[in-house]
Amino acid sequence: MTPEPPSDPMAALNEVLSEIIDVVMALRQAHRRVPEGHKLHAELDQLVSDAKAWAERLMEADTARGVSALAYMPSVAGRQPPNLWHGPVGDDDVRQVVGEQLARLAGHVRAALSDQGDDSVRGLLDQINAQLRSHLEALNKL
Repeated sequence: MTPEPPSDPMAALNEVLSEIIDVVMALRQAHRRVPEGHKLHAELDQLVSDAKAWAERLMEADTARGVSALAYMPSVAGRQPPNLWHGPVGDDDVRQVVGEQLARLAGHVRAALSDQGDDSVRGLLDQINAQLRSHLEALNKL
């Protein structure tokens, strides 16, 4: 039986950052699919804003530790934007896809939390996790 390699807290943190970048790209596409007057549109607005703030704070955490996030993942320019929908979609379709994206992000956040020994990084991930749960609940209620 081979022991598991030691976990890298910064790699786990940057997995979260990478997933957030993917989520933002998907949210931008979802945002264009929902008419402005819908409650879902407003929730997507807030979610995009929060996700950008999460990414900025995670990059600041990297910088504070002398780490470049790009050492762990491709840049935005190196990513393929998702093509989540073909043709017209309804709010339920958008809610489902965004919910799946957020659930995947939540899994990365939980994994990163289990790898962190730094209290300030744990606090940041706890805040992201709480806001993420709030957005998931809001999506389910719309």
